[in-house]
Amino acid sequence: MNNKLNDTGNIKEKNTVLILDPNLGHPSFLNIDKKLKNRKFEFDLILATSIPDTKDLETFLENRIKLTPIFEYKWKLKRILKKERKKRILRKLFGKESKNSSLWLKIKNLFKKSKKTEKKEKKIKITPKEKQKRLKIRAYRGDPLDLMIDSIIPTSLIKIEEQNKDDLYSPQVYLMKQAILEGAIKFFYKVKVLFKLDKEIIKFLRSHNFVMFDIAFRKHDNEEGINHHSLVVTKNNWENFTFIHATDLHLAERNDRVYEIVKKWTSLFRKKQFLDITEKSVKTASFFKRMFHKKQELKVERIKPLHRRFINPNNNFRRFIRIINRKVLKNEVDFVVLTGDIVDFVMLSRLPKDLKKLIDFDYEHTNWKTFKEIILGRNKKKRRGVITNEELLCPIFTLPGNHDFRPYHYDLRWGNLYKKMGLNANEALALNDELAANPITAITKSFRALKSYLIQINPALDYFLKLGNQNFIFLNSGPDSFKNIRDLISGHPSVTGLSNRQIKFLENIINFKIKKGENVFIFVHAPPINPTKKLSFLSRSKIKDIVDGFLDNLENLRESIIKKQGKKSLLARIDMHFNIKFGTISNNWERFMNFCKNYSLLTLAGHTHELKEFRLVEPTGFKSKFYDAPPFILKKVENPAAVYYDLYSEILNDSEAIEKYTPLVVHTPALGFGGYNDPKMVGAYREIKIQDGKLASFKVKFINR
Repeated sequence: MNNKLNDTGNIKEKNTVLILDPNLGHPSFLNIDKKLKNRKFEFDLILATSIPDTKDLETFLENRIKLTPIFEYKWKLKRILKKERKKRILRKLFGKESKNSSLWLKIKNLFKKSKKTEKKEKKIKITPKEKQKRLKIRAYRGDPLDLMIDSIIPTSLIKIEEQNKDDLYSPQVYLMKQAILEGAIKFFYKVKVLFKLDKEIIKFLRSHNFVMFDIAFRKHDNEEGINHHSLVVTKNNWENFTFIHATDLHLAERNDRVYEIVKKWTSLFRKKQFLDITEKSVKTASFFKRMFHKKQELKVERIKPLHRRFINPNNNFRRFIRIINRKVLKNEVDFVVLTGDIVDFVMLSRLPKDLKKLIDFDYEHTNWKTFKEIILGRNKKKRRGVITNEELLCPIFTLPGNHDFRPYHYDLRWGNLYKKMGLNANEALALNDELAANPITAITKSFRALKSYLIQINPALDYFLKLGNQNFIFLNSGPDSFKNIRDLISGHPSVTGLSNRQIKFLENIINFKIKKGENVFIFVHAPPINPTKKLSFLSRSKIKDIVDGFLDNLENLRESIIKKQGKKSLLARIDMHFNIKFGTISNNWERFMNFCKNYSLLTLAGHTHELKEFRLVEPTGFKSKFYDAPPFILKKVENPAAVYYDLYSEILNDSEAIEKYTPLVVHTPALGFGGYNDPKMVGAYREIKIQDGKLASFKVKFINR
């Protein structure tokens, strides 16, 4: 068989095997006891292949799949240094070197050194431990482990609403329906594999909470396909752990080019400006005119340097990785969840002439490659304004957002988006020559844009994860919706939302997965709650006299402020005054709100680029209603929950206080770009801590603070 599947996941010939799951954004977790006695494990692989016969597949797979453990370089270095020290001691005791000769050499060298050189050495000399501290954090691959195939069972594509008991890693129908898997791939198998941890991994686990593995697969031509960071062996019993929520990364290869383009344009602009001024001053200008031009120059110089104001979302993600890596080495983080808008768009609409025929979102020319290479710490070429990468040493779970469905790039001048990058209007105009956007393709959406994401990162759009008594539900809220034109024009686009199949998926989770008293966390890109910025005239007139100091602002209706004023807590119910269905999910909004209210402890979302936190309560007597999607749909939908607003993550400091205010729905500000109203609200992530099985903290932090 001649199987050719390159690392990009693009299938060149027939008779190919592709490992779908587990993968980078959908890893598999295996638990090991804290005493590290159980060293034998098994896990399932989902394979997509053109090989129809089970025996042929087993023969093909023999000795082809390996697990590669990922350690930290400094840990490995310390182990090597310890071995070297032992060798030196043994050489001194039993080797050729005698104590007298080594002592004589030390005395001889001591007299050779002058006092001046000794002083210099004290300043320059660095001990090995200090050198180790200065070393950058980086990943180190250990010796690969062989896998033994235990069983191969044919499996079929399954619809999400049919998942119930043991379908965590079942391939989804859309993989074939949307032609994500090309060529002759028509067969799917669940392969159970066995492996055993070696001594080096056990030693690593003695000082670390978990170890990650790459799943490497060797093909006939000796080319290797790798599912990076896709398996995790952990000591955690999931009673006490911490995970990180980050959202709206907006990564793009374009982001790393902007700084260079603008700097080049600025230098040319200033040079031209200087020549114009000197020419005028020599030929015609009087003393006063020359002074005027000098003043103009001074005004230009007063603008903050580009490196101080430029915001590169790619750099924000790189800084985030550095922070997470330090937390991992201190055993302070167990995993990261990224909830959508991972990329800003999938590819540039204007490709070079030789690539014009590439209309199928080839991995090599998409921003999914940019995302993966930042995760793996791969630096292509040095660019001005681009910081160096570190490979992320923590497992991640991913979800798509509405930008991830956008196939082609948009112009940064639209909606003044350049301001979010810290650019001015002239600098944004300078980008137009090299990065001009097509206004028609920029507003389109396509499922095909997810092709490389589904193969390279995560084949599951909706999935469920159970860790101890903690239940995690990941939901795809879909691409942009054109149902609500008002939201789209205002820059706060609504998304398609949840399908009836996804609602059935949630019902199956309730019936088959979740036990009474267990915690449920929901991850979704677009939140179910997002209030409008301003009240209507009627709403203002109703509550102006009731609430002291009300200034048409959501912040003045915080639950804690209303209590301080001695007013009834019912007045803080924001769904009675604001339209909370602004730029949120379009389909099955009421059913999803009901699920969040009845089953979820904490629902984590992004999309708005803002810090907002709400609590849901069973309404008493009155249920608010909102127009579904004006102007096309004037039907009103009923809100199944009473909604209150405050910064609960800041005012609630322990698990007992938090428990009284759950269920909660929270927006985490964007990691990549700032908010629409507050561009400085950028570089954010949320740290969620579980202590004794209870939610103890969910505070927002910033990479630059």
